[in-house]
Parts: sequence; structure tokens; C-alpha cells
Amino acid sequence: MYFPSKNDLLFFLIFWGIILFLVGVYFVGGEPSGFQLIAYDSLIGIIINVLLIGFLLWIWFGTGYLVEDGKIVIRSGPFKTTVPIGEIKKLSKTKNPFSAPALSIDRMEILYGHYKVALISPDHEEKFVVMLLEENPRIELDEKLKNHIEL
Repeated sequence: MYFPSKNDLLFFLIFWGIILFLVGVYFVGGEPSGFQLIAYDSLIGIIINVLLIGFLLWIWFGTGYLVEDGKIVIRSGPFKTTVPIGEIKKLSKTKNPFSAPALSIDRMEILYGHYKVALISPDHEEKFVVMLLEENPRIELDEKLKNHIEL
């Protein structure tokens, strides 16, 4: 089953703000000024902007978590990680701001394997956790997550 990432207002403003800025430069931009390596109206500038916008859109629409065949496939744009459900030791609620395949600051920390950590933010968190517990009932839940999830 596929679970898309939650989307926070902060991440929405960052992603779409950058995209709108890059697109807006072509509609309201004047002559380039100062020391610029790549002018916005050059072919190289256009290619770089199109690639950057495409990359941001790929991450925005392509961040999610697929639970199937005893594993979680975590995707964020071109990046992919696999977490075996049988190796998960603990799930915790966290607000860890470090880089992660998550579009929300309201995240879940997965401890698995030997000292491995994955930070995710699945939409429909309760359904996600129940699905993992059905596959691996030995998964430990922290208190915040236990209070948040009705088992």
C-alpha cells in the first residue's frame, strides 16, 4: 500500500516559493546586472532553471512510502531507500528538522538494523503503523506514538 508524505505549510512555501521565483524571473526580470555567471535569459540559465524546477516538482509529487513484500520503499524524487519491516526495532514521533524524505516536520523515526535511522512523514500515520505492526509485532512504539495511535 502506498502512503504519500504529509505536506506542511512551511515546506509548501519553500518549494512553491522557489518554483514561483524561478518562473517569475522570466516574466518580471529586467536586464541582468552585476557579476553574474549565468544570465537568466541565456540558454544555460533556462536549462538550469528547468532542471531545478523539474527536480523540485519530482520531490514534491514523488515523496512517499510503499509498504509491500515485507519492506518499506521510501522514495523522494530520484532518491530511494528500502527498510526491511522485520528489522524495525522502534518507531518514534519526532520533530527532527534534519534532511529526510519527508515534506512535513511532523515525522516518524524508524530505528532498524544496526544503528540505522529513517525519518519519514506518512499521511494516514495510524494506518501506516498498524500495517507495520501486523507484519512485525515486535516493533516498539514510543509513548507519543502510542498516545497518537489507537491500537
